[in-house]
Amino acid sequence: MAFPVEVDNLLASNSASAGVAFLIRFSFRSATKLVWTGFGRLPTLDGAVWEGVGDVVNIGGISGSLSGTAPSGTLTASGVSPDLLPRAIGGADDYLQRPVQILLQAFDDRRRVGNPCPLDFGLMTGIEVSRNGDSRSLAINYESPYVGRSNPRGGWYSDRDQQLRFPGDRGCERVPFLLFHKENWPAY
Repeated sequence: MAFPVEVDNLLASNSASAGVAFLIRFSFRSATKLVWTGFGRLPTLDGAVWEGVGDVVNIGGISGSLSGTAPSGTLTASGVSPDLLPRAIGGADDYLQRPVQILLQAFDDRRRVGNPCPLDFGLMTGIEVSRNGDSRSLAINYESPYVGRSNPRGGWYSDRDQQLRFPGDRGCERVPFLLFHKENWPAY
């Protein structure tokens, strides 16, 4: 993974004033949520404003795939804001198979250096909510978008698959009836 020159130089300098923060972009169907691993609001040089989630307990699964595998990961956050919780409890269609992106923002003496650098990208597969008294935490599972690359282009040629791809199309609704259908040919 290559960072821009100014970020690469800052990270290589081992300066005491250098620092990084993780930025996470959740692309829910209803809205895009921008959060970062600190407190308060963080405006970046690209014009985006990121809301602080406080303490991110774990960002797991960030790794390059050198073996041809498609790694999965988990984002675990505690101290979740009340506006993010209804999306987790609500319908799965708001987050299921929607993009999540993890970025890195470099700092030099509290000054932002460059635009956020992408670290990982995936599709959300599930959200688990846990509560402990007044504290709420979320575990968001995601997987690489290349997980389903071996599926055939036509899918399963089932009515359900056809409805997901083209709502209202009736081209595959009779496929199950053709499974053990015997046709006499030629029909005299």
